[in-house]
Amino acid sequence: TDITNDTLDEIIYSFGGDEEVEDIAVLILNKMDLKKFAKLRDKQGRKVYTIVNHGNTGTIDEVPYIINSACAEISTDAENAGKYCMAYGPLSNYEVAIFSDIDAQKSTEYKFKQGQIAYKASVFMGGNVVAKNGFIRVKNKDAEAAS
Repeated sequence: TDITNDTLDEIIYSFGGDEEVEDIAVLILNKMDLKKFAKLRDKQGRKVYTIVNHGNTGTIDEVPYIINSACAEISTDAENAGKYCMAYGPLSNYEVAIFSDIDAQKSTEYKFKQGQIAYKASVFMGGNVVAKNGFIRVKNKDAEAAS
């Protein structure tokens, strides 16, 4: 229900088996949770985590992260109770399959008077986790368990 100074370690060391080291794992989280990691301070007022931002990616204490708005925020709100809020694992465990060729079209008629050319492209594709236990997911507590 909250991000503490142990949250990152708990997520990292809960992933995989006793000796499992496969690939560089990534933390996928909501921007508001990243903000909570950044605002966390120790008793002397120093930041607990060192965060380096590179747009919607970066590192938290050298652990790579990706911001994804599809992740719910960690909170005690009933709205987020029981929802998955973070995932951690190697991105190589996720595969994107392409089911069609790319259909690209050019149109000079749409905004002809302004001299603009419009391009439209479409493709059918999808992705999924392709390894058993490929990611660990962090879930908010249910409303009953949180109270």
